[in-house]
Amino acid sequence: MKIYVAYTGGTIGMVPSEQGYVPDAAFANTVSQALVAYQPEHEFSVHCYANLIDSSNATPADWQTIGEDIQSKWAEFDAFLVLHGTDTMAYTSSALAFMFQHSRKPIVVTGSQIPMVKRRNDALSNVFGAVDALIQGPQGVFLFFGGLLLEGARARKVNTSDLQAFQSPNFLPRGTLGIEWNWRKMHLPKAAELIQVPPMQAGVVTLLPVFPGVQASHWQGLLDDKVKGAVLLSYGAGNGPDQNQELLDLLKAANDRGVVIVNVSQCGTGAVAAGTYAAGSALVRAGVISGADMTFEAAFSKLHFLLGLGWQEEAIKQAFATTLAFEIS
Repeated sequence: MKIYVAYTGGTIGMVPSEQGYVPDAAFANTVSQALVAYQPEHEFSVHCYANLIDSSNATPADWQTIGEDIQSKWAEFDAFLVLHGTDTMAYTSSALAFMFQHSRKPIVVTGSQIPMVKRRNDALSNVFGAVDALIQGPQGVFLFFGGLLLEGARARKVNTSDLQAFQSPNFLPRGTLGIEWNWRKMHLPKAAELIQVPPMQAGVVTLLPVFPGVQASHWQGLLDDKVKGAVLLSYGAGNGPDQNQELLDLLKAANDRGVVIVNVSQCGTGAVAAGTYAAGSALVRAGVISGADMTFEAAFSKLHFLLGLGWQEEAIKQAFATTLAFEIS
């Protein structure tokens, strides 16, 4: 098997500096040697990005860069490994899941909580586990971390200090790695592979947090004329302050000018049940649509993806009623 490895940066390849840990280009050679020693019967090609990033600085344009890189190597390689920082890894894996829908080749994103340069680290265990998933596991886009292979558009970072830092709260892992792999079988729909890497523009999608005492003035600047999509982080099953008419009017005005506003629960586990409570019904009347049981990372990247394709408001709203990359149950 020919495996392409995209080293984009992140904790996994960082080294100490006067400013703290920073990405190191020399890591590409280190991981290449480790991979060849681990799986000598397979062929690895490790590409170090010219501008390595701490994933805290990642933008939608970086998702596009990674997607275009993989797309350009699609015919040449059998599988793809993306080494990435953990802070925004779930956003990137979600974006890739939408770009490479029903992929006939495996794409796995991974990284580490501790840099490989440190004596005790989780870097090689994650890299080797991800490689095993590429060789032995299912086709599609996944995130591997801490022994769990998660659907790319279902994963989210849930822990800053545990080595099992990622989970998929509303979707069981596709694989669990212990002494051996334990795979979860799925009855997948017969669908044609669809690869689309659209332009990804920063600033067209925003997050709208609901919190006690939230006012329209808090969201006013977040819903400027450049914004075309928003993820509303609501309470519980999709609720918000229905007695704040100024806030509801702001949402209605944004919806009327074509902004797609998707309601995702702050709870993480469970789903938005639009209209179950009066506090949620008010959001529906303002034009807010349900994100069901999506993660906010998936909703955020799905909006960027569909807007990048040039889809219009109604088509995007309809797309949120169905799943493109297993992001909705």
